[in-house]
Amino acid sequence: MSPAIHTRRRRDANLGRDLQLFHVYRFLSTSYLFLPVLVKFFQQRGLDFTEIALLNTVYALTAIVFEVPTGALADRFGRCRAMLLGSLMMAIGCVVDFGGKGFWTFALGEGLLALGMTLTSGADSAYLYDLLRSAGREHEYRRHEGSATAAKLIGAAAALVLGGLIGRYSVGTTYAVSAAVCGAAALVAMMMREPAFEREDEADFLHGMAHAAKAVFTRPSLLFAVLFSVLVFTLLRMGLYLYPTYLDAAGLDVAWVGAVLALMSIFGAYGASRIEGIRRLFGESRLVWLLPMALAVTYGVLGRWFAIWGIGLLAVQAVVNGVYSPFSKELLNREIADSGQRATVLSVESMGRRLAFGAFAPVAGVLMDSRGLGFGFYLCAVFGLLGGALFVSSSIRRHKRGLAGFEGEVTPTPLPLDTEPPAEQIQPSISR
Repeated sequence: MSPAIHTRRRRDANLGRDLQLFHVYRFLSTSYLFLPVLVKFFQQRGLDFTEIALLNTVYALTAIVFEVPTGALADRFGRCRAMLLGSLMMAIGCVVDFGGKGFWTFALGEGLLALGMTLTSGADSAYLYDLLRSAGREHEYRRHEGSATAAKLIGAAAALVLGGLIGRYSVGTTYAVSAAVCGAAALVAMMMREPAFEREDEADFLHGMAHAAKAVFTRPSLLFAVLFSVLVFTLLRMGLYLYPTYLDAAGLDVAWVGAVLALMSIFGAYGASRIEGIRRLFGESRLVWLLPMALAVTYGVLGRWFAIWGIGLLAVQAVVNGVYSPFSKELLNREIADSGQRATVLSVESMGRRLAFGAFAPVAGVLMDSRGLGFGFYLCAVFGLLGGALFVSSSIRRHKRGLAGFEGEVTPTPLPLDTEPPAEQIQPSISR
């Protein structure tokens, strides 16, 4: 065996190990057992819909303040360290909520959960992209992001089933078990190998954050990908609070709510795992407006009827959720030219998502308190229709100008066995 072949096999073995650990991390990192009883937990502790919505605002504001700095820290000190610390912070946040007795204690717990999220947000996707990029296989990102998202959703499904069962007897215990799961994710992050990437100099640390934000607003295709992500994320995130209440209104108890939400995660995992085929079937241009339109239509119907058959429409939204993550992250990563700022740019995008949701959720909460639960679904439907219509309009304008939508991928040329992957590769653009 030639030294070149031996080196490549060893590199592939190391890559396979790191990919497996990354999938395990994704499986554990957001497996929150408290989600089936989230609203009920806070209601039992004396909070109303408006206060629960304000906790969302606390979460969102914390994320807005720390999102970009923690992304820059991940770019400076390493993505694995950021994922480790983020998981530990989420574990502490669960413990604080578990012992909480008033709004401000819960606000602290939600703030810690948000801080942990900001440390992992962007860092995990940047880790995966640069891990593949270091082996000259970044063209496989969508497939691996899809399978990792599927692992995340399967982990969420298992947590929802277990959380529903535990919540039937003790709602608060779901937070204690979630803390243990987050701790396990931190242990996995400790075992992951940091891929090579160009790090920001300490002197450029603060300037790097400003440059990352500037890149989003000066690169039209990157800005478009960010706006798409913001819209779909806001609609999907609202489901976290609307689904359990909808299922409760449809006559299901806590255990069944957890089981149904787990089933929705399985549907989401299916959508994520089929991202290659779905993208080929519809194309990027159509998916950009089909995803928000599908959410808008299903929200409108769900707001009109609260019934068991609505689970079928929830399944449609779950598939959209599974497709959204790998699809939007690929659009974003392809447009980030500087690998040393990848996590920072992704954090800017995440900050935008949290800001939009933090503004939207309290409005929805106040309207639901005053006009009923169904009004929250209608509000999401209108928001989705308006956003989807804007994307359709943009697609039509692009075609009139002779532009080919968002098809920007380039089929990679296989590397010879005795050739090392290049240190830097040109990133294809999603727009022309």
